[in-house]
Amino acid sequence: MFKMIALFKKPEDTEKFDEYYFNTHIPLTEKIPGLQRVEVTKFTGSPMGESPYYLMCEMYYENKQAFKEASKTEESKASGKDVMKFAGNLVTFMFGEETHG
Repeated sequence: MFKMIALFKKPEDTEKFDEYYFNTHIPLTEKIPGLQRVEVTKFTGSPMGESPYYLMCEMYYENKQAFKEASKTEESKASGKDVMKFAGNLVTFMFGEETHG
């Protein structure tokens, strides 16, 4: 399983961010062909107190090749353009492969 992870720093207006993120951005992202599932985690803290991160979105693909193919689609490009528009200064992207063992 291959995943793309988006980590978002805490926005100034969390209510406005949530409204846009969950009602506009996530539905746009869920249209990406080959995307198997999307999991969103809202952080409530860290062992050191408040977390510098607000939210994490994990987007799962069957494998790296499936992700590469999905990245070429118009739906993926639209999602990427949208996230940069409303959260370009807040988001960090990472890629990972799930391992068991």
